[in-house]
Amino acid sequence: MHHRNERHSLTTEAPLPFESRTGPCPCTVDVMVLLHREDGRVLLVRRDGPLVPPGGVLRYGEPVTARALREVRRQTGVGVDPDDLEFCHLVHRRTTGGQGRLAVVFTAQRWVGRLRSREDSGRAAMVWADPARPPADRTAHTAALLDAFNAGALLSTDDWATRAGGAA
Repeated sequence: MHHRNERHSLTTEAPLPFESRTGPCPCTVDVMVLLHREDGRVLLVRRDGPLVPPGGVLRYGEPVTARALREVRRQTGVGVDPDDLEFCHLVHRRTTGGQGRLAVVFTAQRWVGRLRSREDSGRAAMVWADPARPPADRTAHTAALLDAFNAGALLSTDDWATRAGGAA
């Protein structure tokens, strides 16, 4: 039996630069939904800051699909049938603190109800955005996600190569 800290002694390969700890990675999981119209535009919402896709942070013991459906209804007022929710992208990014963070992104092309902001903020807004030309008032992560969505990519690993000690 080998101990975790001995595993690299069995190979000539050096440990990866970002491999400084052992054990499971504690990772925040964001869940987002891109409501996607026939004309190709996707819905972005503003709560208090820049425009982002509707979404939220996954809670312990909660399925990602349940969080996705709940956040769409809460932030846009529309309902999406679980059968109309489709996985479209996974983002694994590195935070400024060096921690991993996942985003599971779904798309839906059908929904019921009328769009309306359910946020109390005076800055709340909804914008149908062209993924190829995202609005200026959005986060860098939203721009990267829309670029990947537009390209049909299933996975992106943002910020791993740009932070100290990381490699893509």
